[in-house]
Amino acid sequence: MTLVTRSSFSGKGELQSKEKESMQLKKYVWLDEAGKIGQTAENNLPKGWRKGKLLGAKGQEVSDAQAKDWGLSGSKAKAPAENKGK
Repeated sequence: MTLVTRSSFSGKGELQSKEKESMQLKKYVWLDEAGKIGQTAENNLPKGWRKGKLLGAKGQEVSDAQAKDWGLSGSKAKAPAENKGK
């Protein structure tokens, strides 16, 4: 016998609703001493910066919440759409 509750009968699947949405960084993300966030295409500090801390590397996955905190919310991560061509 299986117990079904309203929370588990959402129409999506249990696994899909618990997944965290994430995005891949397209550039290196840096933080300077003043708290300003900058991006570079190569692994170098942004121009004019003397010191900085690397927050995220190119290709690294970060959560949408973290990207929003860094000011990188270009687009929200979405689940891949199903191909309905056939």
